[in-house]
Amino acid sequence: MSDFAANLRFLAGHHPSVAQVCRRLGINRQQFNKYLAGASRPSAHNLRRLCDFFGVEEHEILLPAADFRGLVALKPRHGPVQGMPPYVPPVEALFDAASADVTRYLGTYHSYRYSFSEPDRILVSVIRLWRADGRVVTKRVERFAESDGAETRTFLCKYRGYLLFLRDRIYVVETDQLGRREVGETILYPGYRSQVTWLSGLHIGVSTKDDRRIGCGRVLWRHLGARVDLRRALAASGKVPPDAPDLPSLVVETLGRPGDGDPSSLFAVPR
Repeated sequence: MSDFAANLRFLAGHHPSVAQVCRRLGINRQQFNKYLAGASRPSAHNLRRLCDFFGVEEHEILLPAADFRGLVALKPRHGPVQGMPPYVPPVEALFDAASADVTRYLGTYHSYRYSFSEPDRILVSVIRLWRADGRVVTKRVERFAESDGAETRTFLCKYRGYLLFLRDRIYVVETDQLGRREVGETILYPGYRSQVTWLSGLHIGVSTKDDRRIGCGRVLWRHLGARVDLRRALAASGKVPPDAPDLPSLVVETLGRPGDGDPSSLFAVPR
C-alpha cells in the first residue's frame, strides 16, 4: 500500500464511517475505496478537496506513513469531525445503519391520505425517490385548490427529505422546500412481495391553513411503475372526494370514509 493510501485510510479512520466521509465530500464511494486501496490516485482537484476536508496540506498527505501520523498528532483538532455539534454523529449513524436494500422502492408514487385542512377530502400527491450521495432522497409535490368562500387559491407545495430503512420499517422525514415552516414524517410498512405496488403506514404533519393544526392519519402509497408520465401523474394530484371515480378502490378501503364510525380510519388531532 502506498503512503498516500495509508495516510488517507488513517484520516478516514477519525470519522464514524467511510460512507459519511464520501457523503460529506460528495465523492463516489467506489472511487474513494480505490484511493484507500492504493489502486488509484485522485486528480489534482480531488486531492485539494481531500486535503481541505481533512485539514492537511497536499505535501503532508504524501509523507511516509509514520511521519504523517506524527505530524497529524501535533495538529490542533478543529477539523470537520471535531467541529461537529454533538448531535450530528448519531444522526449520521442512522444513515450508516439504514439498510442499503432499497433499490426496489425507488421510483415515483402517488400518495393518498385525508387532508388535515379539509378532512372530508383525500389529498393525492406525487412522490419521487432516488439515490444521491449515498442516501435516498425524496421529493413530494402537492397541488390543490382551497377556498375561503370569497376566493379560490391554487397551491403548489414542494417537500424535500430523506428515506431511511431501519429494522424493517421505512421512514421518510421531509420539510417544505420554499418556506421551511414545517417538518413531516411518514412511517411505512415495507412491501413483502417481489414487486412493490402498495405501501401503507401513517403520516404526521400540520395543516396548510393558518391554524397549523397537527394531524396524524393513515397514508397509502402506490408505485406508478418503471416508466412514468410525470405530467399525467401531477394532473391526477389534488384534493378529491372519497367517491371520485378515478380513485383506486383500495384507497378508500384502507383510509376509510368520513363518518363511517371508525375515527382511526381518518386522522387524529391533539386536544
